[in-house]
Amino acid sequence: MSDTDQGQLVQARQPIEKGVSSRPCLLLVQPLVSISDMVWHKPWIDHLAREYDIILATKPTVHAQHLFACTPHIVDILLIERSLRGKRGRHDGISGLLRLAKDIRLVKADKALILHHSARYGFASWLAGITQRWGYGIGDSARWLNAGRFLDRAARTQHPTAKMAKFAKLNGFSPPQANWTIAATASACNAADTFIAEAGVGKTEHMLILGVGAMHVDRQWPPTHFARLIEKISARFPHLHFGLMGVNAELPLIEAVIAQLSDASRVVICTRPLDQSIALLERALLYVGNDTSLLNIAAACGRPAIGLFAQTLPLIYNPKIKSVAVSSDQVGKPGAIKTIAPDLVFDKVCTELQQYEVI
Repeated sequence: MSDTDQGQLVQARQPIEKGVSSRPCLLLVQPLVSISDMVWHKPWIDHLAREYDIILATKPTVHAQHLFACTPHIVDILLIERSLRGKRGRHDGISGLLRLAKDIRLVKADKALILHHSARYGFASWLAGITQRWGYGIGDSARWLNAGRFLDRAARTQHPTAKMAKFAKLNGFSPPQANWTIAATASACNAADTFIAEAGVGKTEHMLILGVGAMHVDRQWPPTHFARLIEKISARFPHLHFGLMGVNAELPLIEAVIAQLSDASRVVICTRPLDQSIALLERALLYVGNDTSLLNIAAACGRPAIGLFAQTLPLIYNPKIKSVAVSSDQVGKPGAIKTIAPDLVFDKVCTELQQYEVI
């Protein structure tokens, strides 16, 4: 573990001058590509927003504008356009690095906090003239950082939540308790309510949402299994509706599930924009789905979220996530997710539903 300045990132409350609190501006760089990555970091970002006006520098694929729509003091989002799942953007290459430094300079941040091991973002912040630069300090990135305490190399392979908790504790910005929360905006809630009413569901709290898609086929529970699960839940709880959620590209998967059902009258296709999906998730009774961003979002919306795990070990960072997983000797094997039986998932669903009076 390396050390630079031993100060704390969150100091005492800022002085109030003429009735106005002076809040410093923090550039917070989290350049990982998936929505889940941002959800995992969110409690610490929310905590820092209590003390700083934050410019959040992140990839457009993260959809930070929706994840932080209800977080005060996220004053701007700087989109990092590079390494976008194989696509080149305006911040790739040497010219892109200089362009990134110019974009950072324009936000006029007082400090930079870089939640990544790449030296690129510390160097860009240095070029931009940010005088105090915090970060993990793993590998070459330490050269361009000059504040706080660094993580050791072993932390590089830790889950982001464990890495973030350790780094925050070292540098004085741990929240009293890490809470993963996402809230929908009023406009998204209104749009979701209209959608549900038009679909004939009635009460949103009588709907289970199922996330049937995933980026990789080995993370996708088969449509036949989802259909079997719906049939079993429907027979046991005949007043419930089912929202099949995914992006538009996953519509063929959703249709494959519906094609397997003997009665699809209580099934709703939920290919909504992300802000409306968040609103639907926070109002639903329960979520069941593959190991994807939707699982993490559902848990952050405060819903019991049953996740199906085959390629990785189950997530344990949020108690709202309830796992159904393959045996330890099958983790990571192609096709392993097919071995998770619908009956096993149904039992987990019943356990969760028993606590609700509406059931």
